[in-house]
Amino acid sequence: MNVASSIPDNMKPALLLIDVQNDYLVQKGLMPRSDVLIKKIERLLYGCRELDIPVFHVRTRIRRDGSDRMPHWKRNNTLICVEDTAGAMSPESLRPENPELLFYKQYFSAFGNPLLDAALREYRIDTLIVSGLHLHGCVRAAALDAYERGYEVWVADDAVGSYDPGHAEITRTYLNGRAAEFISTYDLLLRLGHNSPLKQHAPMAEVLPVASIGGKWFDATTHECFKRRNPCDWGEIIASIPLARESEVEQACITAADIQRSWKESHPVDRLQILEAWAEALRRREQELARLIVREVGKPIADAREEVRRAIMLIHAVSELFDKQLIQNVSGDGSFVLFRACPLGVIGLITPWNNPVAIPVGKIAPALAYGNAVVWKPAIEAPRTAMLVIEALSETGCSSGLVNLVFGDAATARLIPENQEVAAVSLTGSIETGKSIAAQCTRLGKPLQAELGGNNAAIVLRDCDVHEYATSMALSAFSFSGQRCTRIQRFIVERSILGEFQRAFVAAVKSLRIGDPLDESASLGPLVSREHHQWIRSLVDGAVNEGAQILCGGETPDQPERGCWMNPVVIGAVTVDSRLAQEEVFGPVAVILPADDIGQAIKIANGVKHGLLTALYTKDEAHQARIVREVETGILNLSARPLNVHPAAPFGGWKASGLGPPEHGRWDRQFYSRAQALYTGEGLIDR
Repeated sequence: MNVASSIPDNMKPALLLIDVQNDYLVQKGLMPRSDVLIKKIERLLYGCRELDIPVFHVRTRIRRDGSDRMPHWKRNNTLICVEDTAGAMSPESLRPENPELLFYKQYFSAFGNPLLDAALREYRIDTLIVSGLHLHGCVRAAALDAYERGYEVWVADDAVGSYDPGHAEITRTYLNGRAAEFISTYDLLLRLGHNSPLKQHAPMAEVLPVASIGGKWFDATTHECFKRRNPCDWGEIIASIPLARESEVEQACITAADIQRSWKESHPVDRLQILEAWAEALRRREQELARLIVREVGKPIADAREEVRRAIMLIHAVSELFDKQLIQNVSGDGSFVLFRACPLGVIGLITPWNNPVAIPVGKIAPALAYGNAVVWKPAIEAPRTAMLVIEALSETGCSSGLVNLVFGDAATARLIPENQEVAAVSLTGSIETGKSIAAQCTRLGKPLQAELGGNNAAIVLRDCDVHEYATSMALSAFSFSGQRCTRIQRFIVERSILGEFQRAFVAAVKSLRIGDPLDESASLGPLVSREHHQWIRSLVDGAVNEGAQILCGGETPDQPERGCWMNPVVIGAVTVDSRLAQEEVFGPVAVILPADDIGQAIKIANGVKHGLLTALYTKDEAHQARIVREVETGILNLSARPLNVHPAAPFGGWKASGLGPPEHGRWDRQFYSRAQALYTGEGLIDR
């Protein structure tokens, strides 16, 4: 079906797909994730075909003997994209159709093959729409070479991928407005004249507002929308959420900056009274919030209620630990040298879907307490939960616009640090997202606080009573279907008790109940999305193909059938350098790794890029002391009991699991304020 195009007569665009090949799509750390990226590229490709826009495919192709590899591939012994192999092919949905042309290259730029430029000239192409892999390498090289040859270059911002998010962000910043224009797939297709670029054959759902700015909700009728489905019944669309553009982010930031100028002058006691009123408003909505969390992200109801209560505890902790004077004498010698904690200004907050109440509340409360205003991009998977959090805050008497909300995706998140009104950013997300935002904040000189997840380990030594602790271990791995940053993924077990541990642990896992998250007895609900389910399934299948052994689980439950369900998976016979042992799965998968002794167990525990949490199961005090000295994580659980994170304790990871100061407690002041020294002759400042 052809779609009427509004492309100007004097413009001749073409789509250039670069290196959309299986070997590249399976690389570790690819961002966006390969399944997400493929869907975006499919959308762009199918839209261009409907508009009769020519499509040119470019792939890397290497001889079987590797003789024509790039020199650094030879040095690193890299042999991928080999001719006539599955890895060199594109996914079936992205392969060329007649009369689309396919070109091969060995190096970075698509224009390294002179036949490409000749074909583009023959078609009289003047504008190139670039999509594919990798933004920091081959996409960048092709964009620069196309610019040099006189083409106008549009890069499909959400349909390019990279395994190096830091360099990808630098590339985006460098190219945009220089050699290329970065545009979302949705806006590209609209610009080309596609009247319904995101048409989906699915039931209609309520369209939510795009933002809350200055206390008012704003609608957006022409924006790209994200359709949120019910994780318990994937056929049901529960909301359609517009994605904020630069104009909404700009307005939210300006509004926050205007309000912050007066808010920072308010008395600290008044701020804390508003926070306490917010805590009470959330308490009144505990059941409503919990049920929204269940519906939107599938968290079991008991865990959802606990999350709301934790959010309230975090507000109380801010009030209890906050220095109401914000001024202290630091000299002690009568010279009246003082310091005070001054607000930063506007704080940009980016929060995830797995704790859609506790995490944002834990950031907003200290931001406000120290005199800042907030622009918040919540997880788009839980939109109504975020709206209710804002509604509760609006009843406290705080100034309208002190906390502004914008719904959006990764592109929206990137707009927040770029805004000149934003003084600092606090983020909870993946390591790849953290690196991308960190590249922006470093370039802009803005502080960043980032909690970036964890591939957490439990060290189980020979004196552990595995039968006593098996159930709590199973819950530490699989509650909320493993979708918690503090959950245990790796069980490092002393070899002398390996068999006994496996039998007890597997039995405990099999006893966990998976079912309707509104059922009080359910420990596991669905995964957050069908895409996440398929991603985890592919990781498990890949591990099995490499020789791993499934000890239990992995199959989709018979009942219910329509949601994103997966029985918990316990896997053995994996190596410490395997993907399942090295990467955070964020799902119902646990890996058992044997160790000869505590020394080897500590080495395995430390042998990942993450450093959030380690748990220890032993009564040996000497072993506990060694763990404290040698384990490289920000949180240690030596109690052999389920972790109950204290609201006033520092929460932050080491290594790749965290950037900037930890969250909560007295550490909030390190991030949400800046110190000012006051040398006075005598006396004290009023506050």
